[in-house]
Amino acid sequence: MSDLQIVLIALGAIIIAGVVVYNWVQERKLHDNITEEFLVPQKDVLAEDFYIDADAYVNKELEGIPNKVKVTEKLNEPEPALVTELETSYAESPSVPTQYTKADPQIHGIEPSKISADEIFDNKKIENAPEDDEPVTASPLPNDVHPQIDLTAFLYANKNISGEALKAFVDNIADEMGVPMMLHGLDKDNKWQTVNQNTSKEAYKQIACSIQLADRGGPISKQVLHKFQFSVENMGLELNAHVEWQGQGDAAQRAVDLDKFCMEVDQLVSIHLIQSEAPVHGTKFKGLAETNNLKLSHDGKFCFYSGSNLESPQFVLINADNQPFTAEGLRNSVVKGATFQIEIPKVSNCEQVFNQVIAVAQKMANSLGARMVDDNQKPLGDLQIEKIRQQLKVIHATMVARGIMPGSPSSARLFN
Repeated sequence: MSDLQIVLIALGAIIIAGVVVYNWVQERKLHDNITEEFLVPQKDVLAEDFYIDADAYVNKELEGIPNKVKVTEKLNEPEPALVTELETSYAESPSVPTQYTKADPQIHGIEPSKISADEIFDNKKIENAPEDDEPVTASPLPNDVHPQIDLTAFLYANKNISGEALKAFVDNIADEMGVPMMLHGLDKDNKWQTVNQNTSKEAYKQIACSIQLADRGGPISKQVLHKFQFSVENMGLELNAHVEWQGQGDAAQRAVDLDKFCMEVDQLVSIHLIQSEAPVHGTKFKGLAETNNLKLSHDGKFCFYSGSNLESPQFVLINADNQPFTAEGLRNSVVKGATFQIEIPKVSNCEQVFNQVIAVAQKMANSLGARMVDDNQKPLGDLQIEKIRQQLKVIHATMVARGIMPGSPSSARLFN
């Protein structure tokens, strides 16, 4: 090896060593600077300063209500108030009220309250709601159509529109979409009529085409919405009519928002009767149920109806083992337990119905030697019952604020 090679090798080693030392020095200096500048917080601000006691907060919100009976009366007036501003508050949820979910048919616990009672009843923030199920809109809609639930298009023509021609168009549209749609015509007396086989021979000054945006199955799909909108626009061209769509915002987003609202208020209250000792014979159970004005229906449930309305029960009593009750079966078997259920959106006065359920359940429990429990098999006392009652007020007020009246035909259609 020549002297030149040895010198080059040595020089290279020195350069490499210098680079390594330089990098080490820079790394140490950077590490020291970071250590000096980084300050460890003395406490966790998020954990300590912003902790909220949910129960204490809700109690504070509710203490401003001097009379609970007065609050109940305001919620259940024949002409409910339409709430325009709502606050949110969170309370510990009782385990009795339950809700439906699309993915899981099992019943889950109710979500905590999200509406402040003070805000609901602040007179400065309340507007009068329409009677019954009257739509809130600048343009008159047919009584069967709801501005919050349905997407509606008006068709205006220079001359009357033939009901037969209209019916033919709509039948083709409905077949393509695969979902039902509502068709109404404004007759010569300025009254809306449902356009069907019996009224198709009429001539109409104005047409309303509507489709429901959501139900318990979920929001309507964008594909179906686009088909409906395209078909209605095409029908307007064919009939030489101007098409005017009702409502603001994207229809698909309205459907999603409506579905979220449905999941929030679609609650099911369940009160369970559990036999303490020996099972009760079915004949005695049936006699007690009928004594409390419960009627056995064809689907195996004992139903409680209000007045002459025999279409939608106020609440039902079902077998705890999910087997339908039958007159023959009750004569030859025993009952180990039963469950009272209320579908909250389908009753106009959920608190009053809940009080009826509690009264009937307590009577039957005393007669049968049974216990009243919630979904977690925990006894239902006065405190738990009152918590459920407050939750019902919140759900009722939430629906009123949305303009969808509990127990109305539109509500029954939405939660069908």
